[in-house]
Amino acid sequence: MNTSGWSTAEVARLAGVSARAVRYYHEVGILERPRRLANGYKSYDVSHLIRLLRVRRLTSLGLTLEQIRALDSHDIDVDDVFESLKNDISARIGELQDVLRNLRGVLSGEIHGGLPPGFDPADIGARMTDRDEAALAVLDTMLPEEKRAGLRRWLAESSDSAADDEFEALSENAGEDYRAELANRMLPAARAAARNRDRTRFSGPGSSRDIGIALRGIYNPAQMDVLTRVATLLEGETEGETEESESET
Repeated sequence: MNTSGWSTAEVARLAGVSARAVRYYHEVGILERPRRLANGYKSYDVSHLIRLLRVRRLTSLGLTLEQIRALDSHDIDVDDVFESLKNDISARIGELQDVLRNLRGVLSGEIHGGLPPGFDPADIGARMTDRDEAALAVLDTMLPEEKRAGLRRWLAESSDSAADDEFEALSENAGEDYRAELANRMLPAARAAARNRDRTRFSGPGSSRDIGIALRGIYNPAQMDVLTRVATLLEGETEGETEESESET
């Protein structure tokens, strides 16, 4: 029986860690190896217990073993370490608060799960279909922020619910005249969203081709044709305004 110290299991229990953790700390050089008794058993003393308690405390605060080793060798300033750690924790708290706020919205039925931040119906006042949610998930990833802002304005300022409903129900066999007429009725909302927009060039992670491929998997050909017509009409108006402004100067 070892009466002069503790075994690995005993010192681990006293420190509140696992025996596996103790052995790992030996391997990475965080904890000195104990002396061995004549019978070959390890014998940990109070210095090992204090060290384990310190490591456990520091790791519970978020420090990595590398940071603990750097502190031991005085390679980094302890105040700098904890200031950086505080900033990291504050950032994570902010992220978790956003997640919690969204979860509360989902549970209360105020927003739809799966929608990107800023596109919640409560924020933009728009009704969301399953297609809308799928399209927004794609566009939020592929569009730069200024384009996403324009899309939010489009949705928020869209007031022709009849046109929205018709677009959602549009059959892929819809006639060309009807598609052209529907595009004209959807144009005012697109025009309002584009007003005073940031005209910086497209710089998102997804190309126009990527976006087209994604949207063609969500909308049927007739709906894609209507969206293209709206974009073409809007682009024509924008070019006309630019030419008129240049002629005035």
